[in-house]
Amino acid sequence: MSYTFQSVENSGKLVMSSKICSILDGFKDYDQKFTSAYGRIKALFGKPVYETENLENLFSYCISAVSEDGETVYLEIYCAGSGLAVGGKQNELSRKAARALVDYIWQAEPVDYAHKAYYMDGPVVVDFGIKDGVPYYNESVLELSQKEFKELYDKLY
Repeated sequence: MSYTFQSVENSGKLVMSSKICSILDGFKDYDQKFTSAYGRIKALFGKPVYETENLENLFSYCISAVSEDGETVYLEIYCAGSGLAVGGKQNELSRKAARALVDYIWQAEPVDYAHKAYYMDGPVVVDFGIKDGVPYYNESVLELSQKEFKELYDKLY
């Protein structure tokens, strides 16, 4: 079944959303594929509903998936502690639309972008993006005083 996908404002459409599938299942080079996938998502859907500097709650898109039969399903593309994923209702219609959405994402050409995010359990800072069509992902240890750590933590959470 084919679908038409469009980014929409959430406005409560994603009630009781949970993970349906990972966007990166089966890939060995997770960091490079993550960076490439996010560039593809940005190319297809533009700005997310929100985007942060917290690697455990990085972004969210609300996507309407309209089937060729005219049925609409709302999905979420997000990056959280569980990784880059598609969420929605736990039913067969949503699962089919989610699988089609993942295929749709991987067919797109990624756009250039740059982002910085923090993983406070490390603690690390990650600079990632795509420059001139080439993905990059650089992770470095944060060397912060207790005060600096607390300030950054309070900003992210």
